[in-house]
Amino acid sequence: MDFHPDTERRDLIAEAFSRPLDALLPLARLHRTDAEEPWDALAELGIFGVAADPEIGGVGLGPAEEALLAMELGRRLAGPQVLATLMAVYCAPEDARAQIVTGEARVAPAVLARDGSLCVIDGGDAEWLLVRRDGTAALIAASTLSGRTALDDAHWTAPLTIGASAGSDLAWAGDKATLRMRLIEAAALSGVAACASEMAVAYAGLREQFGHPIGAFQAVKHHCANMAMAAMAARDATTFAAIAIEQDRADAAFQVEAALLLAIDAALGNARRNVQVHGGIGFSEEADPHLVVKRAHLLVEAAGGADAAAERVARAAPPMLREA
Repeated sequence: MDFHPDTERRDLIAEAFSRPLDALLPLARLHRTDAEEPWDALAELGIFGVAADPEIGGVGLGPAEEALLAMELGRRLAGPQVLATLMAVYCAPEDARAQIVTGEARVAPAVLARDGSLCVIDGGDAEWLLVRRDGTAALIAASTLSGRTALDDAHWTAPLTIGASAGSDLAWAGDKATLRMRLIEAAALSGVAACASEMAVAYAGLREQFGHPIGAFQAVKHHCANMAMAAMAARDATTFAAIAIEQDRADAAFQVEAALLLAIDAALGNARRNVQVHGGIGFSEEADPHLVVKRAHLLVEAAGGADAAAERVARAAPPMLREA
């Protein structure tokens, strides 16, 4: 039985995606107020259709490769539109699927509140909205919404009045599609955790105090070690869940939900510790740690939050674990 992607599959993602993404998505881009993701270049890499059918322009890889790619996107703090477009293929109508897979149509994430209003994140020029509710998702055309209230150039709210009950007759994704989207979210969050860990370690080796790098001091050293372990645990749980999906194992849903919960904890915890390792400058806008904090919280909320993830883990747990 396989438990994680083998070296060949990891090398494939590193060669085909990781190295190009280093140049396309440097963290420095996020300090510019007018920063936009290099959409056309990402589409040419095949980012949005890595696991989609080649007949509609996809690459045709499996859940493990898709998870490894999402980790690399998370590590580079990829924008909300990028991750939403990657996930949208699992709930897109057939007539829109090819355009989404090839990057011709953009998808923005939107959270459906209990009062029936939508909060659209990074809406910009997105043609579709990936509406999230209780951890699942549905896709609607942005043009169908009216009465928008702009929060800024990229974010806005609008009432969703479809059917008698807001959002009741949207085509919500099925269990298998939802599982794949949660796997992507777990992978992206584990990438965010890795980003925070790597950032803290780099700074701890650079910043000196009392004539020594601060990483030599026990308190900082322990922070960095705990961050590395949290990121590694989230990564391994996610790749293990991806293999469980590939093998169609009975516990696949539990493994994905557990991986997402672990990744949420790792991303939020590492983001906080990264600020602490940076000290006073960690709170400043000129430094990078606040970028990680914001992205971690945004992805967690889009995924439905930690409490909902914990409840799903409890429901999906095998009987022997529930009894224990």
